[in-house]
Amino acid sequence: MTNEATRSCDDIALWADGSWATLGDISNGDYHWKSDDYEIISHLETERLIALGVYD
Repeated sequence: MTNEATRSCDDIALWADGSWATLGDISNGDYHWKSDDYEIISHLETERLIALGVYD
């Protein structure tokens, strides 16, 4: 888990329904219709992102 000071725009926001986006996309307003209730996963946690099907 990342804290606010170490977050990157490449980190992943993962919603409970399995959808995801980068924090950069969210800060650009691309996901304004989604809730702000998401888990932030560091883009450096490649094994976890692969297991979740987020990392290609």
